[in-house]
Amino acid sequence: MRVGITGANGYVGTILRAAFAEEGHEVIAFARSNRVTSESAAAMVGVAERRPYEIKRPPSGAALSDLDVLIHGAWDLTLVNAGDVWGVNVSGSQHLLRNAADAGVRRVIFISSMSAYKGTRQLYGQAKLACERTASSLGGVSTRLGLVYGPGWGGMAGALRKLTNLPVTPLIAARSHQFTVHEADMAAAMVRIAESDVPLREPVGLANPEPVPFRRLMKEIAASQGRTLRAVPVPWQLVSGVLKATEALHVPLPFRSDSILGLVHPAAEVPGIERLKQLGIEFRSFSLNGDRP
Repeated sequence: MRVGITGANGYVGTILRAAFAEEGHEVIAFARSNRVTSESAAAMVGVAERRPYEIKRPPSGAALSDLDVLIHGAWDLTLVNAGDVWGVNVSGSQHLLRNAADAGVRRVIFISSMSAYKGTRQLYGQAKLACERTASSLGGVSTRLGLVYGPGWGGMAGALRKLTNLPVTPLIAARSHQFTVHEADMAAAMVRIAESDVPLREPVGLANPEPVPFRRLMKEIAASQGRTLRAVPVPWQLVSGVLKATEALHVPLPFRSDSILGLVHPAAEVPGIERLKQLGIEFRSFSLNGDRP
């Protein structure tokens, strides 16, 4: 198959392009123009072709017509204003999904998040939900990724890992939980879904269905680095307020204030688990034992 991946230079995108190439598929990596020209030869391994891509200026259907599968994972996480998120991420994603459908791409997969659930208070989750609705209306598949973890230590897991390196870790969601997915399981599931023609009209969650208590999650992340977690519970409203004030000054941060809501108010369950089992897709229980020093 010819598989196009937007956001191919990101944490998840890098994992996916390697997984699809390993299965013998041709990977077309869509990335920002400056990244296409500056990418090293090592990073090109497994990539058949690179094409310039900007989320706010999605390629036309003609530029997608040679693809069998399109996986849309690009998302500008630097945007914090609702108008910007909707004007760039949502609008750009919806146009791309429509262009892919019009071009006759066999399987269109939108990478969503477990933060995207009915009633979510998180802007990120609400924006992903809007794109899910578009994908569904076009016959596409929405995959809600849990907290992705593994040796790559990217994304939210990487940010949490940095917190555990502090002398004292602020624990903002001590009574909350997260649904997790190992890098390898996430990639294998995406390959299986891409290869399949089975309709998946409702969003499916790529995560183990057992919720992991947030305190346990942080303890295991610390232990994987040979550290003992020293944590102090902190009101999430306080942390969110500080982050919002800092964002107003346009200071780059490892966390967005909006991300706090995703940690404090997670989804109640993982959707579509039984449907995925019918495709032979399951996810391991959370453990970082293999990553301990």
